[in-house]
Parts: sequence; C-alpha cells; structure tokens
Amino acid sequence: MPWSNQSGGGNGNGGGPWGRGGGGNGGGPWGGGGGGGGKTPPDLEDLLRRSQDRLRGVIPGGSMGGGRGILIAGGLVVAGWLLTGFYTVAPQQVGIETIFGRYTSTTGQGLNYNFPAPIGAVTKPNVGQVNSVQIGYRAGLGSQSRNADKPEESLMLTGDENIVDLDFEVQWRINPLKASDFVFNLENPEGTIKAIAESAMREVVGRRNIQPILTNEQSSVAQEVREITQKALDEYGAGVRIELVQLVSVQPPPEVRPSFFDVNAAQQDAERAKNDARTYESSVVPQARGRAQQIVQSAEAFKTQATAEATGQAARFTQVYDSYKIAPVISRERIFLETMERVLGSVNKVIIDQNGSGTGAGASAAGVLPVLPLAEFGARNAAGGAAR
Repeated sequence: MPWSNQSGGGNGNGGGPWGRGGGGNGGGPWGGGGGGGGKTPPDLEDLLRRSQDRLRGVIPGGSMGGGRGILIAGGLVVAGWLLTGFYTVAPQQVGIETIFGRYTSTTGQGLNYNFPAPIGAVTKPNVGQVNSVQIGYRAGLGSQSRNADKPEESLMLTGDENIVDLDFEVQWRINPLKASDFVFNLENPEGTIKAIAESAMREVVGRRNIQPILTNEQSSVAQEVREITQKALDEYGAGVRIELVQLVSVQPPPEVRPSFFDVNAAQQDAERAKNDARTYESSVVPQARGRAQQIVQSAEAFKTQATAEATGQAARFTQVYDSYKIAPVISRERIFLETMERVLGSVNKVIIDQNGSGTGAGASAAGVLPVLPLAEFGARNAAGGAAR
C-alpha cells in the first residue's frame, strides 16, 4: 500500500494520502476541518480497502501484486462479457444477428448465441403477429364509438368518372423467410404498406365503372389489390406478406348517395322484372311446345287412321267388284238384300201380299180387304220418340 491508515508518531496526524493535521483540523482535499462544522467527505481509503479485500477473496494466492492476478481478473471480466451473448428466441420470433452492424444469420426459436454488445446485436421481430392497416377510416376504440372517416384516403375516381367512397383494411405480417429484409429495408412498415395499398386500390378502381364496384365485383377488386400490393412489396424487398385485403365500406359520396340508391333500386327492380319474365317464359314455352307436339301427334294419328280406313274400304270395294264381275246378278241381289236389311232392320214395317192369295196360317183369304193397325203404329212411334 502507498499509504497507511494508521496514526503516525502519536502526534495526531493521519497517514492518509492528503494527511490529517493536528488540532482537529482535517487536511482532506475538500479542506474540511474536523471542528469546522463542515460536511465530512467520503472515506476513499475505506472504499479502496473493501475492494481490495473482495479481490483477494477471488484471486488465488490472495495478492494483487503480480501480473498473474491482473490477467486472471481480466479473463474473468472477458468471460463474463462473453456470457452475455446468450439469448432466447420465442416461438413466434426469429433472431436477426449482426456483427458490427452487418447481417450475419437468422436463428430460430430456442437458446442461441451471438457476440455481445458493442460487437454484436440481435433483433427479434415477431413473425407470427398479424398486423392491420386501416385506409379511409380509423376504427373506434370502444364498441359504442363510431369509425372516424378519412375522406382524403377513401374518395377515389372510377373509370366512368364517378367518385366512390371506399374504406378497406390490409392485414399483413412479417415473412419468416425474409425477416432480415423487413428489419433492414423498411424504416416505417405501416406507412409503406399503407401508401402502396392505397395506390393499388386507386389503380384498380380507376379501371372499373362505379356500378360493378358497388355491387358484384368487390371480391375481385380486393383480390387484385392484394396481388398488386404484394408484388410491389416484393420488388422493394420489404419482407412482408399480405394476408388479406378486405373492403369495409363501398358507397357513393354522401352528397349523391340518395340518388345512387334510387338508381340502384330501379336497376334491381328491372332485374327482378327480367327474372320474372324469364320464369314465365320457362313455364309457358314448354307448355306450348307440349300442346303443339300433342296436336301434331293427334293429326298424325288421325292421318294414320283415315288412311287405314280408306285403304280398307278400297280393298273391300275391290273384293266386291271382283265378285260382281264373276256373278253380276247374284251380286246385285245380295247387295240389295244387305241394303234392305240395314235400312228396314230398325223400323216398323207391315208386309202385304199384293197377290191376295197364299197358303199357310199367315195367308189372307181371297177377296178380303187387309186392315192396317194404324193406332198400334202411332203408339209405337210415340214410345220410340219418348225413348230417344
């Protein structure tokens, strides 16, 4: 030790580095006297002595005098510093290691090691978290609060020179395979994604008319915006993956919104009338075709029947004529009898023998005047008419 903490010579002077004067006056560097009522400075000798005692406890041999002790102390310090390079990566994180600010590697979850600061550094972005960017509006904090409209972001010009008020949301997260690009290439990820997505939406809306955007092309608009935004971010090397583009609200501007709603309602009515007409057509046309087919089939059946009957009658006439040529008298007699049978078979008749003679029970006596039963004929005719 270059100085001693013990009193020297009994004269009351301390053995400190600045000495301590007698008579109660202190000789410290702050000039504080023992009896002057000043504040006592820190006891540096006591602090140094305690530090030396601690070092003696950990250094072999208990002495700091040699170079060996200094080397051991320095080695312990370096070892402690190197041990601070161990770090842990959570399940939804990746580790981006750098040495002197230069990217070296990407590590997965678990315990890893890199040179500690100031030589090395580790950045651990969360690649599992899904982030969202709201464009055209800002969502309220509570369930009862309304969304704040941002017209400078939501008003867009369509291809038919109309204006549409369009609010949408972009959901994105860090690409685990390109996390280093995200860390080093993007200074403001949310602002960059917002600017690119808004530009892509204006491009897509500018190529379409307002009516399809308001009705049936919203899903195709969102998909096209997602593809354009992802392509632009990949060209920038952003290391971001767009998960979803969702249209929250698509409406005309507030000033003309009632008129657009009226036009939309009229178009819906027209479309409904067309659908009703198509439905009526689909029910009436098959019925008409069925009736037409039925008429055609009935006509064909009548044609077949008439042709068959005419053919049969012609064949019968031919057969009768052939028989007539063979025996004309007999044929005429037979035709006469068959005709009389058809004509007289259904009427009342009285047969009178014009010769006035005959034999048998039915023959009338010669010279007797026959009497016609006219009353009986009248009764029969009345009964037949009533029956008809």
